[in-house]
Amino acid sequence: MLSIVIPAFNEEKRLPFCLEKTIEYVSLQPYEAEIIVVCDGCTDKTAEITASFKKSFNNLKIIEYTKNRGKGYAVKTGVLEASGDMVLFIDADYAVPIETVESFIQHLEKGYDVIIGARGLKETVITRRQMFLRELSGKAFGRLQRFILRIPFNDTQCGFKLFTKKAAQILFNKIKYECSYFDAELIYIAYKSGMKIKEMPVIWTHDGVTRMPIGVNRTFDLLRKLLTLKRLHKDFLQKDNLHKEQAK
Repeated sequence: MLSIVIPAFNEEKRLPFCLEKTIEYVSLQPYEAEIIVVCDGCTDKTAEITASFKKSFNNLKIIEYTKNRGKGYAVKTGVLEASGDMVLFIDADYAVPIETVESFIQHLEKGYDVIIGARGLKETVITRRQMFLRELSGKAFGRLQRFILRIPFNDTQCGFKLFTKKAAQILFNKIKYECSYFDAELIYIAYKSGMKIKEMPVIWTHDGVTRMPIGVNRTFDLLRKLLTLKRLHKDFLQKDNLHKEQAK
């Protein structure tokens, strides 16, 4: 019923806790679940440590490749291998508790295509924040993103999103970005193609570790990706092509 995709790049320290909590939760559920860990060019013991969890959870898959391609590529690879009716992807840092998926599933069953965790909602609880400059720059970029892309969502980057299998297959077959900005690309395509999207509050905890650089080069790279996003999907979002894709 549920596929859980976890992208991992050298996560030998953080991933074990994430797997422990996730396996503990899904093992108690009345439905079948699978966990797919995508080792995105790992050079540490991420794959070896992940394999050790197969003893306690049979439905654990490991996907490995040698070159680090980026979070977007890793999530896409895992999602397209998923067999569940619903597909969830979460971050290896376990910033959002896996139990959160319960309320997400309830809304998916009401007819939504995509449920996204949002740190900007007033109901969201942040137990440990990012450093001030990173949080401030994220909020500023979020406002710019909403203005340029004309999407009404508070937070595209939270690493906790649930999709119907059909929505996941459509969206992940279309994304172009292999980096972490794929989240915004996903939400943009979903929104502009008429999918039903629901933002949900979460309990979110920053673990004090970050892989994302802050600087002029990073800022210009994000702006470039943002400004080219509409052009990348112009053909797909044309009505004729969109209707053909959704009818499949």
